[in-house]
Amino acid sequence: MVTQDELARLLRARDPLAAARAAGGGAGAVSVLRGAPGDGVLADGDEERPLDEHRAAHAAGRPSEAAVAYGAGHPPEAVAARIAALAALARETGLLRAVCPVPADGTPERPGSWGVEDLTVVAACRLAMPDEVAVRPHWRRLGPAACQIAVAFGASQWAVPDDDRTDVERLARAVGAGVEPA
Repeated sequence: MVTQDELARLLRARDPLAAARAAGGGAGAVSVLRGAPGDGVLADGDEERPLDEHRAAHAAGRPSEAAVAYGAGHPPEAVAARIAALAALARETGLLRAVCPVPADGTPERPGSWGVEDLTVVAACRLAMPDEVAVRPHWRRLGPAACQIAVAFGASQWAVPDDDRTDVERLARAVGAGVEPA
């Protein structure tokens, strides 16, 4: 049986990854990127590029941002393999700037992803990646509210479209995070 004090402690924590962060990861702020990545950055966008393209970019001294597709049509084993391979590449080259979990589009029978699945993939990316690699949930597909919650699961960056007028500072403050430019 859970005591009232234990329940209060759980509700006060607000951060399911506190233990992981204490062990060596995560930021106290979320960085916000508006617009496209900088010049010379290989960015997957909404589709995964082959790992070899990221490796070639890194060999040429170019940083990259990699998509991680998940949800409908993406077996958990394949998602885990992609995350592990990207984490290894990040440690090897130091040029992976961000991983961007991208939920599937879905079908009328099944959504592209479920909320718990979205947050689980964000947490898995955060736990696997070196601290300097941003974990950036897909703003358009998940929406601001889910991206806000994703901070508590290890998201460290938001890519907010230029036409989106969401008050990102308010969202970040509500989950105990600050905001900094990307």
